[in-house]
Amino acid sequence: MQSRIMVTGAGGYLGSVLLPVLLEAGHHVVAVDKFYFGGHVLAAVDGHPALTVRRCDVRDLAAADLVGVDAVVALAAISNDPAGDLDPDWTVEVNQDATVRLAELAAAEGVRTFVFASSCSVYGAGGDGVLDESSPLRPLTVYACTKQATEKALDALASPDFRVLSLRMATLFGASPRMRLDLVVNRMVAHAVAGRPIHVHGGGQWRPLLHVADAARAYLRCLELPRERVPISGVFNVVGENATIADLARRIGARLGAVPVRITDGGPDQRSYRVGQAAFRELTGFTADTGVEQGVEELRHALADVDVDDPRYCTVEALKAVVSTPARDGGEKVRRAFLPFALPLVGREEEREVLDTLRSGWLTTGPKTKRFEALCAQYLGVRHAVAMSSCTGALHVALAALDIGPGDEVVTSPVTWPATANVILHLGATPVFVDVEPDTLNIDPAGVEAAITPRTRAIVPVHMAGQTCDMDALAAIARRHGLPIVEDAAHAMGATHGARKVGGLSTAAAFSFYPTKNMTTAEGGLLATDDDALAERARVLSLHGISRDAWKRYSPDGALHWELVEPGFKYNMTDLQASLGLHQLGKLDAFRDTRAEYAARYDERFADLAALRPLAHRGFGVHAHHLYVVVLDLDALTISRDEFLLALREEGIGTGVHFTSMHLQPYYRDRWGMDPDALPVAADLSRRIASLPLYPKMTRQDVEDVVAAVRKVVLAYTRTA
Repeated sequence: MQSRIMVTGAGGYLGSVLLPVLLEAGHHVVAVDKFYFGGHVLAAVDGHPALTVRRCDVRDLAAADLVGVDAVVALAAISNDPAGDLDPDWTVEVNQDATVRLAELAAAEGVRTFVFASSCSVYGAGGDGVLDESSPLRPLTVYACTKQATEKALDALASPDFRVLSLRMATLFGASPRMRLDLVVNRMVAHAVAGRPIHVHGGGQWRPLLHVADAARAYLRCLELPRERVPISGVFNVVGENATIADLARRIGARLGAVPVRITDGGPDQRSYRVGQAAFRELTGFTADTGVEQGVEELRHALADVDVDDPRYCTVEALKAVVSTPARDGGEKVRRAFLPFALPLVGREEEREVLDTLRSGWLTTGPKTKRFEALCAQYLGVRHAVAMSSCTGALHVALAALDIGPGDEVVTSPVTWPATANVILHLGATPVFVDVEPDTLNIDPAGVEAAITPRTRAIVPVHMAGQTCDMDALAAIARRHGLPIVEDAAHAMGATHGARKVGGLSTAAAFSFYPTKNMTTAEGGLLATDDDALAERARVLSLHGISRDAWKRYSPDGALHWELVEPGFKYNMTDLQASLGLHQLGKLDAFRDTRAEYAARYDERFADLAALRPLAHRGFGVHAHHLYVVVLDLDALTISRDEFLLALREEGIGTGVHFTSMHLQPYYRDRWGMDPDALPVAADLSRRIASLPLYPKMTRQDVEDVVAAVRKVVLAYTRTA
């Protein structure tokens, strides 16, 4: 009877032998594999009308893939013991989690039989006696542990409608389209064929052995058993013969013409298991056809023209290559679950405060906003903190309160978010962009001095990534020319310059509480200043230009009437937003410390990458570490910055660009006719900078994943001499 059989791991050592056997028996086969080792392994059955090839990861299979499937043969695994130790998490994901999930999907979709490739390695240190399926399990490796755990999980899923067979396979040997020379018999033959002695450490360890073609026949026997003979759930040893490692070496050496065999005492391998297969023979009538000596002759001919040192024949080395190959080139991605570039960290305290605000009925600007302002002023060490709906609003109001208007010029940085320059334009003034320092992305004080004209009315520095600009130099320039400084401190909440926190360094500072910033109010901003008149006017302008206590008009002691003082804006913060800020502010320093820890880890792990450098730390004060920006040496890489970002995305890592210079943006380029070469540093860095994830919600493992992804991509695409 023809069946539709899904085989996972179809491109592997056993899978590539099993597929022709199933097809020859008249079955339809769905072959699933990532084909890390190349699709050529299925050349013998390529184009077969009963074969469907699904080039995908077993972890990505869905219920729809199992529609119409009668049986599943689950071979996919990080195999064998040494390979499983390369990355234990990866091994558990593939060998255990993905297999169990596939079985759950299969049961739900009406698949009748599930045959799982387990391993005799579950017996571990089994001693010299012959072991059967009831013998104690003593797995010694991650690989073996995953096999044991999967057997148990599959047994729990079994039912009369979904029958599960777990085959504890002996160590395989013999020729395969996906040749492996890291299996004990194959390895010994490879050494002999290459004219080398066969080396054995210890040698007393027992191993059960089975030719790969016999293993394929064993699976066919299971799949073609009459339904009434298939147990609901069963575990079976599948073995051809048993031998000690030392005896095996002597037999192979003798067979191949007195090849020297060198046996040394001891060795780290404690695995030893001598396994019987009476139960499987009774169930299926299976016995092996090919013994070790026949397999040795087969291998002698198969390896005659093969470079036995080619790493693709060793699973550990082949998987190392897969892991080190970028995902965009077919390698294994660093992480399956995508790591967003940034996320806020909001706790139960914030949730309770927001709920309290909702229940209070006072949702817009109110007492919690005022309380938040007072706490911010205290934290920053300033007289006034005016909470607003955004940092954009804070910048806009600050410049408006300084009477910036048509005909005026404001000197600022081109490497910033559009809002910095937008608010200048909205006031009818002209942004004058000054180039940045190549190592910090902060505005160059020398350029600021040179850009000042009689029309200059203010300086707006941007503290990039959380590090302050050279505020001593900028303050001296401002004093000489009688200019106010309004800091764009969107990245710098919690930063200091010398002994003072950002916020109290100049005329005013605007902060952002966007969700990805160092602290959040969902959306929000703050204007900090010691200027009483500026603060008073900012409050009025931020709420339509009506009287400063207008927010109290619905309270028991509020004014009966509001008054319009001047046309203003709608930039007020709400109590809902402030509810988050009340608790985020108390966590800010701890958040900053976590960011600093993660940034230091990046610094450490990227120090040897010549094609990448982080921004410099000038040591002006405490860095807020809002962003971790790296500058790529594109001459040292074979890819562009955007290709670098896409490669990291393929590895499961979110990234950003902070920022493409304003003078390169279409508005300024086309409407203002700005020359890209006018600001050469900003122009150059705009195509070379990239921002990596850096936020307190990340775990240390997340940080290590970012490190692994960046190192993989940079090393893979570094130019060779």
